[in-house]
Amino acid sequence: MAKDKHKVKPPIGRANGILLVVSILLIVGAVLVAGYTSIMNWTPLAEVEETVNSDGSTVQGSVATIDEDIKTPESEAGRVVNFLVAGIDYNTTDATAGVSRGKLTDVIMVVQIDLETGSVSALQIPRDTWVGTNVSATGKINAVYGLSGIDGLAEVIYDRLLIPIDHYVTVDMDGFIAIVDAIGGVTITIDETFTLEGVTFTPGTHTLSGIEAEKFVRERHSRSGGDIGRINAQRQFLAALFSEMKDLSASELTSLASVVMQNVTTDLSVGTALSLVQEILTMDTDNMSFYMLPGQTATAYNGQSIWSAHKDELAAILNEHFRPYSDKVPAENLPIEEVANTVDYYDDNSATVTDILEGNDGEEDNAA
Repeated sequence: MAKDKHKVKPPIGRANGILLVVSILLIVGAVLVAGYTSIMNWTPLAEVEETVNSDGSTVQGSVATIDEDIKTPESEAGRVVNFLVAGIDYNTTDATAGVSRGKLTDVIMVVQIDLETGSVSALQIPRDTWVGTNVSATGKINAVYGLSGIDGLAEVIYDRLLIPIDHYVTVDMDGFIAIVDAIGGVTITIDETFTLEGVTFTPGTHTLSGIEAEKFVRERHSRSGGDIGRINAQRQFLAALFSEMKDLSASELTSLASVVMQNVTTDLSVGTALSLVQEILTMDTDNMSFYMLPGQTATAYNGQSIWSAHKDELAAILNEHFRPYSDKVPAENLPIEEVANTVDYYDDNSATVTDILEGNDGEEDNAA
């Protein structure tokens, strides 16, 4: 590992992918709202594993379940709950959604609810994070889902980060659009002008429709800051969305429930949903925080452009924010490989939801 790191803001390419809408602040929150407002015999959709044939057709397999061996141990059960939250970019049949896209896992987060402190910590994992060619063809984490399903992705995260995974929640792009439209759009203040796929955004306060929101959280090329600018914009959107969700009326929540049930997949039971809904909707936004897996762009041994984790900084984040009741794990014991460590600009990109709602997304601190 290089010793002389300096603050240089390099181009990071596709390091973080599209952090669409999935975070505990929206997807899990929406699922829990659905469980709270729907009839008691509601069963959340389950993630069904698919095998993709050479002709592009798919074969449905078994329902995905998280292996008991990687869940939070009994000694900590009831104190913390960890979710794997994934955004999947399926081929869309809705022409209004823009262009046709293949099935990709462009959003990966580990979200922890600390039930004792009433706090939420979300670890954003860049889609190009290097996890090794023994678990995906490219060595990147976003290729794991297509090969091994959501349960396989959970196991890779557990193996590389040593963080238990208790449940999963996924949403696809069409579901994202439908959920935003179902709540009447999301009001957000935009600071710059940019365009994506025919949709132009200008400075000022706007209420974004589902399609507009999808473009807003995806654009990086014409937005200042590239991928990091996009990540911070997505945090801003998620914070605004969660703020609006908390203000929905009972009838609005009931309408949202049906949309969520059609577009979100999860292994959450109704009982679990009911036990957590009040926790989510009453939490103080000061206690809801985003963290990005620290690292930098690099070139892997197979020539791929990747996101290389910085192990010391990653271990510090995990130990401080994601291991509140378990033993700390030193950096040298983390199984994730550090391919490069030469700059530290992205070693601390964090912000609370309150910070984001007040217009401070954490980027200013990182640039200091």
